[in-house]
Amino acid sequence: MLTLKAAEAISVVLAVKHQQVCMWSLLVGTSLVAACAAGAKRSSLASPPAAREAPSPTYQAPGAPAPAEAATATGYADVNTDESLISNGSVTASSDQLLSTASALRREVYRLGGRVFAERVHFQGDAEEGAGDASAASYRIKLLPRLLPDLLDWLGKHSTITAQDVSSIIAMESEGDASIVRADVQARIGKIDAQLGDSTLEPPHRTALDRERSKLTDAAIADPNAMADNTRRVAVLDVRLEAPHRPDPYARGNFLGHARGSLLGLGLFGQGRGSRVGGGVGVGGRSPVSSLEVMGYAPPTMDERAGLTITLGLGSYSRAFGSGSRSSLNPYVGARLGYAYFQANFLAVAAELGVELVKQRGVLWSVSARPMGLFGSSSQGAVEVGSSLALAF
Repeated sequence: MLTLKAAEAISVVLAVKHQQVCMWSLLVGTSLVAACAAGAKRSSLASPPAAREAPSPTYQAPGAPAPAEAATATGYADVNTDESLISNGSVTASSDQLLSTASALRREVYRLGGRVFAERVHFQGDAEEGAGDASAASYRIKLLPRLLPDLLDWLGKHSTITAQDVSSIIAMESEGDASIVRADVQARIGKIDAQLGDSTLEPPHRTALDRERSKLTDAAIADPNAMADNTRRVAVLDVRLEAPHRPDPYARGNFLGHARGSLLGLGLFGQGRGSRVGGGVGVGGRSPVSSLEVMGYAPPTMDERAGLTITLGLGSYSRAFGSGSRSSLNPYVGARLGYAYFQANFLAVAAELGVELVKQRGVLWSVSARPMGLFGSSSQGAVEVGSSLALAF
């Protein structure tokens, strides 16, 4: 009996000891968890608040501007792009591909957000010189002033700018004053924001900077002209595209003075064959053939008299060979009608086939052949071969 009671007492004691050990183990585990959490919290509080960024300020500091992409300077973007300005002007450019360049210009204006308010395109291909107006395309364009350099650069790359006149004027002086003051306020606020970003800044100093920033912000908002120049102005640009101007071979002259030397062969279809050397002068307009020409021919012998022709002429260039627009080798055809004397009176009718060897700077040198019919009491045929030198005036 005593042995049974002793065994029960020992089991009770062991159970109590086991409970105490479990309690102590639970307490030690809880203490360790709490200690780790507290350490993590202290570590979090000790580190700088990198994740808690301050909201962006209302006024962004201009600071150092980001390096812009290097752009090839064309020389045509030297215009003021301040949107407080009223900009207008005109540009004249030439292009070999007039129609395609004009169409591309229109697309570029709309790509930049501008508008074409007036447009006129006049084109004529293979037109003779001086016939009607020259081919050209004109536009009135409106777009933001800051986009004006982009459009001028585009024109400089796709055509040859021959004239440019772009001017800008500020809308109101108060807008300019407000812009200068606002730029200064933004710069000062930017410096303060940079100082406030320092985590080691002492609280009294931080309070003073916050107070200064608040004053600058309130002053900018209270300024009635602070936002005066935010109104978007529109630049107005007149653009004229032209076909390239070819140099005037007549040097702006309207008339030509001709000097001609020739060799005339007579009697092709009759009696009295012979040849005579002749020379003369003529005057005319912008034509390869002189309008009025007087030629004298030396007699072949002392017994004969000198010959004479006074004729009127007209001519034109071959359209198949450039219509006379080339500076050399321009073929032409013509006809002449008038009076002739070769030992008798004749009615002279002649055709003319020639080539301009040189045609530039008001100087024309040509060679030609003239089959001629002399109609009178003793009609006969003749051929004249000669060369002419003409000067424009």
